[in-house]
Amino acid sequence: MSTRNHVTELALLSIRPGQGAAFEAAFASVAVLVTSAEGHIRHRLVSAVDRADAYLLEVDWTDLAAHVERFEPSAAHARFMASIEPFLAAEPLVIHVPGCNRSG
Repeated sequence: MSTRNHVTELALLSIRPGQGAAFEAAFASVAVLVTSAEGHIRHRLVSAVDRADAYLLEVDWTDLAAHVERFEPSAAHARFMASIEPFLAAEPLVIHVPGCNRSG
C-alpha cells in the first residue's frame, strides 16, 4: 500500500478532570470503529506528560478524504464519538498534517 499521499490527523482531547482512566477504557472499547474504517493505517492515543487531563489522538489515513469524507460522516464515527464525548471537557482540536513514512 502506498502511503505517499497519506495524512495524519492530530486531535488534542481535553478530558474532564479525574476521568482519564474511564476515558481510556471507553476509547479502547470503540477503537475497533477507527481501525476498521476504510483508509485507516494506524493510530495511537497518548496522554500528555505535562497535563493530566490532555490526550493526543494521532491517526494515519491513506488520504484526507478517508477521514473527512468517509469516516466522519459515517455511523461508525457517530458511535465512536458518542462513547467518548461524555469524557470531553471541550471540543477536540483537530488538524491534519502530511503523513510521514515511519518504516525507516
